[in-house]
Amino acid sequence: MKIGIIGAGAAGLAALKHSLDEGHDCELFEQTGYIGGVWKYVDKVGLDEFGLPIHTSMYEDLRTNLPKELMMFEDFNYKRELTHSYISHQEVLEYIESYAKFFKLSTHIKIYHHVEVVSPRPGGIWSVQVKNLKMNMVETKEFDSIMICVGDYSDPIVPELHGKHKFGGSMIHSHDYRNPNPYKNKRVLIVGVGPSGVDIAAKVLAVAKKVILCRRTPNSDIGLKIADGIIIKPEIDEIFEKSVKFIDATEEEIDDIILCTGYRFSFPFLTPECGVEVEDYYVKYLYKHTINVEHPTMAFLGMPKNIPLFPFFCLQARFYLAFLRGNLKVTKEEMRQDVEKYMEDCKESGKNPHLKVEKGFKQFIEDLATLANITPMKPVIPKMFNYLIKVGFGNYNIKYTILNDEDFEENAV
Repeated sequence: MKIGIIGAGAAGLAALKHSLDEGHDCELFEQTGYIGGVWKYVDKVGLDEFGLPIHTSMYEDLRTNLPKELMMFEDFNYKRELTHSYISHQEVLEYIESYAKFFKLSTHIKIYHHVEVVSPRPGGIWSVQVKNLKMNMVETKEFDSIMICVGDYSDPIVPELHGKHKFGGSMIHSHDYRNPNPYKNKRVLIVGVGPSGVDIAAKVLAVAKKVILCRRTPNSDIGLKIADGIIIKPEIDEIFEKSVKFIDATEEEIDDIILCTGYRFSFPFLTPECGVEVEDYYVKYLYKHTINVEHPTMAFLGMPKNIPLFPFFCLQARFYLAFLRGNLKVTKEEMRQDVEKYMEDCKESGKNPHLKVEKGFKQFIEDLATLANITPMKPVIPKMFNYLIKVGFGNYNIKYTILNDEDFEENAV
């Protein structure tokens, strides 16, 4: 089978490796000149040399908030001398590059190739219009199957904030944040208390005069450790030229604002005939968050959030490939009914469908393996993940060691 893969981040490389393992003829298209996706740091923000938006959101001194033991591809370990669990983005990128080199993936990867249009054709064929950015040439290729692995860290959500047009300082999305240097001796407002908001607030605090973290979530529900010295405020009521008023009627003088308000899924290359809808930050009608119900020879990797993605990419790729070879006996109507039931469950629980997987991660991955009759994920992965949900992520004073397929241990650094 001829498979086209879009995106050379961790998901795309896992898709490529496992597709090649099963003997498929594969081409992977990557619009940048490198592999690694979001884990590649570049200084530049805005548009690249070809006028395309810079994809990566990586900032200079990011350190993972998930231990590397939960960020491993199947059957490929980090180098032994890397003994600590929470590592830098450079170390993650080096690991991804080593994975690609070890499994000889580069010969199947076309860098500087921007996918412009993907559309279904009669007979179950996929037409892919792709532009060679270096040569400024467009060609159309055909594939039996498409795997979309573009992530969701490239299309920032910029909220409507009352009065933001009046603000006299700088206001950027965290997508364009690279280091804290521009905020030296400034009064900085960080909007959003997700992992990036909490982490960037701590980085900026080291150089700023004052850092305020604005959140919708009550303090008790944030779930992340906020550095001492950061001021917590509720939602913004109104922005003025040099200050911000909050809904508790307090007002703070502010020099700069960083919006850590997340990203939306974006697939501008898909035609409407692909049958993919994005609604409320959810990619609709994907069976088990993977298979396009309307056109089952199209798959998406990496849609669920807040889970151990690297091992999940591998399982998800194997699940989809098992479907392609006929292991998974399910009709389009059965897939649609399954998706609709899941969406209804999410609506009743008030959970974002891509976030709901987090709480039931162990059951979800077991279901994938059982349905497709494939080797399950090593039990130690969901076991460690569920443990960290309880005790907290990002404790840099702890080192984790995987002892075997079932067990792990933790020790103080």
